[in-house]
This record gives sequence, structure tokens and C-alpha cells, in this order.
Amino acid sequence: MRYFTNNPLERLMMQKPKAAREDSPPAAAKEHFCYGCKRFGQSCIRPCYRDVKRMEAAPCAL
Repeated sequence: MRYFTNNPLERLMMQKPKAAREDSPPAAAKEHFCYGCKRFGQSCIRPCYRDVKRMEAAPCAL
């Protein structure tokens, strides 16, 4: 391929940018409430879907 100028920056501008990966957050400790949650590291909103599952599984105490 021919370049328009002898400037080395022209070659750099024609390169495709490399996609940068985000580092994953460290895993939660076993004592942490979010241990094993697939959404750990994202914004956490309470009540979480795990709380809802616990409420459904718990028998009513009436």
C-alpha cells in the first residue's frame, strides 16, 4: 500500500485500535453476602434477586 507522506504517524493512524479488556473484580469472600452471585462487581441493588428467591423458599410463619 502506498502512503501519501513519509510521516510515520500516517502508518499509526491506519492501524486498527486494539480492544482493551476490563479487569474483572476480585471474587467475594465466602462470608460476603454476594458470594457466588454472577452480578458481583456490578451495581448492586437491594432487594436483589437472591433475596426474592429466599423469600419464596421460606415457609410462611403465620
